Amino acid sequence: MRRSSPYVDRQSLQISMTPMIDVVFLLLVFFLWTASFQVVEYSLPSNITPPMGTGANVQPPPEMADFEQVVVRLTKEGGRLIWKVNDQPRFQLPEVRQLMQTLASIKNDVPLVIDADGPVGVGDVIDIYDMARELNFQDIQFAVDAKN
Repeated sequence: MRRSSPYVDRQSLQISMTPMIDVVFLLLVFFLWTASFQVVEYSLPSNITPPMGTGANVQPPPEMADFEQVVVRLTKEGGRLIWKVNDQPRFQLPEVRQLMQTLASIKNDVPLVIDADGPVGVGDVIDIYDMARELNFQDIQFAVDAKN
């Protein structure tokens, strides 16, 4: 008795290009939507003076002093924890938070260095780290002592 083969009735294999074209168009649409086509704006220097008769002297805004990094130093003096933010001593954690919030609102991509001196607990360092992350500091670093 002869069994019929399942491959006898099979038609020739055809590749449909329609799904492939659909996928390519979907990828194209996705990349166009996610691409950034913003024009980079540059500040061009000019010597334009204000029009005469305005009656007001227009002064350019003062340039803010840029700072290179924010250093939060934790020390224990007399058994009491003291935080120094850029060498400005703070004696309570809410004061440190307020100062760091002000600095983050000015420039949050500045490196923030956490420096723990001596017997400062890890929990206190983590509190400052969590606060910096919450205030959206982009670059948080830890200071370490160099071993000779």
